Amino acid sequence: MAGFSFFYFLVRLRSATSKTSAGLHGNMPSKSLLKERFPYYNERRDGVLRSAEILRYLEKVNEQLKQQQLHGEICLFGGAVMCLVLQSRDSTKDVDAIFAPTREFYAIIKNVADEYRLPADWLNNAVKGFVSSRHDVQLYRRLSHLDIFAASPQYMLAMKCLAARTYESKDVDDIRFLLRYLNIRTAEQALSVVEQFYPQHRVLPRTAYLLEELLNH
Repeated sequence: MAGFSFFYFLVRLRSATSKTSAGLHGNMPSKSLLKERFPYYNERRDGVLRSAEILRYLEKVNEQLKQQQLHGEICLFGGAVMCLVLQSRDSTKDVDAIFAPTREFYAIIKNVADEYRLPADWLNNAVKGFVSSRHDVQLYRRLSHLDIFAASPQYMLAMKCLAARTYESKDVDDIRFLLRYLNIRTAEQALSVVEQFYPQHRVLPRTAYLLEELLNH
């Protein structure tokens, strides 16, 4: 199958509205049976994905792409970047990403969810509404049939600040980490980074308030 450009599908996926809705069925087996059948089952997961698990599941995605003689591309955002690339925390509740080929990815996502008894949306593209046309991504890892990209720290800061979800404690912690990582000391500097990726009219007042609070304490 001919290759395709990551930067091409990155912009196209911004307007996509589909999202996998496949569910998991059947009674939950005992923990001992799960551990016997699925070596990577973690009874202490508590609804989160840890770094090693994310990598394992992406390797499974790669294996299924190989079986179908396909080459895929995925760009990670959110908690997956904080865990795998920046290593500022060790877990996330799901993997925010955009990916191609989209239809085939949806089927593979369901297959991995079924095999490891994960939520249907363990890997999802709900982040597409925040993807910027001025994207800045870096190659994180190249597998045999899957190229894994990740948003840059600047892009991550801009995206987190744009959402400004103060009710999400991990988001606030992530912003605090990114400000330190990028050596940003004032709200003006932070807003300048945000405006590199998003037009000013999309930046809500709460973003400035949050940044002022974080940088003045």
